Amino acid sequence: MTAFVKDGFAVRIPNIPSRYRANCSKDYGLFVHGDTKDKSSRDAEKQGLTKGEYVEMALVCLQNKTLTFEPNYINEPFTEVWGIPTAGEMKTQFSANASELSTFLLHRQSMDNLAKLVEQFSKNAFDEWVSEGMKDDYNEFAITKATEYYFTNIFRFEFEEVKGKYTYYYVKSSFRKAESKIEKSACLIAEEIYQKYQTGLGYCVDNRLELNHKQSIKMTAESSTELVK
Repeated sequence: MTAFVKDGFAVRIPNIPSRYRANCSKDYGLFVHGDTKDKSSRDAEKQGLTKGEYVEMALVCLQNKTLTFEPNYINEPFTEVWGIPTAGEMKTQFSANASELSTFLLHRQSMDNLAKLVEQFSKNAFDEWVSEGMKDDYNEFAITKATEYYFTNIFRFEFEEVKGKYTYYYVKSSFRKAESKIEKSACLIAEEIYQKYQTGLGYCVDNRLELNHKQSIKMTAESSTELVK
């Protein structure tokens, strides 16, 4: 186990990834942790498997994955979110000045909602580049601005109910400036973890999910080859 500390705020990096699941079914609309199969949301909550309707976090990184979870999801795109919880039950399970690198997957509408948010960052960076006279290389400018956006903001992921013929939930994404001392410390640690992840130190990696991703990509490639034949 590794720990990062900034201004009295400590973040644990677990040896086994602390993975949560966004359960968007009508009975839930909650983040869950552990095996909730065949359990009602009430039973899951009694057993300590639920972790609330929202989480706020300092974002470390986003990764695109193609994954298979039979029988419902075969070679489907997901976004893997890694971050440091600063509010919500993922955070309050720790003491006030502590948290843990955590991760969960977003899919379909939840994934698309986050993608729109990230795209807005790109548009904002482009506008700033133009307004400043387009003097620097755009790609370098965009990377610098993306770093500012990601590591100075707190991201909120919250379940939103969708009513209709089939009522369900999706995870709505939003962000705001880091305000409290803990939030700012979490953002500094998030950036440090991301930099170490970029050097290949193994942070933000779930080996079981990586294997799933590689196998799903292989299956997709083989299916494409068969179609060509």
